[in-house]
Amino acid sequence: MKSVGLFKSIVAKYKDNLLFNRLVAVLSIDIFVKLSGIILLPIYLRLMTQDEYGLYGYLLSIILTFSVVLNFGLYIPLSKFYHDYEKGDKGKLLFTIFCLLITILIIVIFPIYFFGWDYAIVKILFKNHINYISYRWPVLLAVIVTICNFMLTNFFFTSEKISELKKYNIFRIICINILAVAFLFFFRNIDSVKVRLETTYIVELILFIAFSYFFIRETESKFSKRIAISSLKLALPVTLSAMFGIVINFSDKFFLEKYGTFGNMSYYYLAISCASVIPLIFTSFQNAWLPLFLKEKDIRKNIEKTNRMLVRLFFILLVLSVCIIVFVKLILMLGIIQSKYDETIYILPIILLSQILSALVPLYSNFVVYFEKTHIASIIGFFLCCISFGLSLLLVPRFGVYGAALVSLICNASYFGIYFFTIKHYAKKKMATAYPLVEENII
Repeated sequence: MKSVGLFKSIVAKYKDNLLFNRLVAVLSIDIFVKLSGIILLPIYLRLMTQDEYGLYGYLLSIILTFSVVLNFGLYIPLSKFYHDYEKGDKGKLLFTIFCLLITILIIVIFPIYFFGWDYAIVKILFKNHINYISYRWPVLLAVIVTICNFMLTNFFFTSEKISELKKYNIFRIICINILAVAFLFFFRNIDSVKVRLETTYIVELILFIAFSYFFIRETESKFSKRIAISSLKLALPVTLSAMFGIVINFSDKFFLEKYGTFGNMSYYYLAISCASVIPLIFTSFQNAWLPLFLKEKDIRKNIEKTNRMLVRLFFILLVLSVCIIVFVKLILMLGIIQSKYDETIYILPIILLSQILSALVPLYSNFVVYFEKTHIASIIGFFLCCISFGLSLLLVPRFGVYGAALVSLICNASYFGIYFFTIKHYAKKKMATAYPLVEENII
C-alpha cells in the first residue's frame, strides 16, 4: 500500500509540473520526428548514392550553420522580453523583431547573390567539384526558410502555443518525408541532392506561410525604436558568437571535405544523423526550459534547478547513447543499411559523447542572457574558434573522419568547461549582491 501511495504522489508531482507537461507534449512529436527519420534513413541511403548522401549532408551542414548566424540572435530578445511586456508592447516587440530580421537579411544576402560573391564562398568551401549553379537557388531558399522556421518555432515556445507547434511539426514530418521519398523515387535519373533540397524546402516554405497566421495575429504594426535598440543590444553579441560558432561547428566538416571525398563524408554524416536524436531532444527541452528559466527572478532557485537538471540530463543522454549504438550495430548487421557504411559504428561513440557535452553547454550559457551579459558568449566563442581551427588543421588531415570526430569532442568539452567556470564566477557575484549574508557554494 505504501508503494502505491508513493507512486501516486510521484505521478501527482509530475502531473502538475509545467516543464514536464510541456516536454511530454513536445517530445512526443520530436521523438516521432526522429523515429521517422531513422526508419526512412535506409530508404534515403538506397535512393541516393554514397557520394550524393555525403554531398547532401555537407550542404545541409552549411545551410544550418549559416542560418544560425543569419537569424542575428533576434530569438534572444523575443524570449527575453516577451513575458516582460504587456499585450500592446508584445505586439510591437514581434513587429519590431520581424522588421529588423527582414531588413538585415536583405542588407546581407542581396549583395552576396547580386554580385555573385556566393561563387567565391563556394570555392572556399568545396575542394571537390560540384555543379553549384544547379544548387544555387535551392540553397538560398533553404537558408531563408530555415531561419524563418527557427524564429516561428521559437515564437510558439515563448508564447506557449504548444498545440500549434505540435500541429506545425506533424505537418512538416508527414509532408516533407512523403514527398521527398516520392520525388526521389520517381525522378531517380535527376540529381537526387537537388530533388531532395527543393522538395524539402518548398514544403517547409508553404507550411511556414500557413502557420505564420498565429504570429501575425499577435503583431501590432508599430515599429518601436526603443525595443529595436534593446533587442539589438542583446542580439548582436550573440550574432558575433554565432559567427565564431561557424568555425567551431563547421571546421571539422570543412577540413574533412578538403582532405577526403564525399564517400568518406557519407558515413561521418550517417553517424551525425544517428546521433542527432540527442540535440533534437535537447533543443525541445531548451525551448521548453528557457522561457521558464528567464521568468524565474530568484537567482538561487535558477542555479539549483540548473544543477539538478544537468545531472539528470547527462545520465539520460548517456543511456540513450548506448541504445543508439546498439540499434545502429543491429541494423548494420541485419543489412538494413548497406555494409559500405560499416565505418559509422566506430565513429558513432565519439560523436555521441560530443553531442552530449554540446547539449549540456546551453544550460549554463542561458545565464549570459539571464544576467544580460551576452558579450561573454562572443569572447568565449572567439577563444573556442581558435582552438577548433587549430585542432582541425592538425588532426583532420592526419586522421580523417576520426580526427574530425575528435575535434568536435575536444571543442565541446572545452566549451562546457569554460562556460561552467565563467558562469560560476558571475553567479557568485550576483548571489553576493542578492544574498549578502548567505555564504554557500555556487554551481
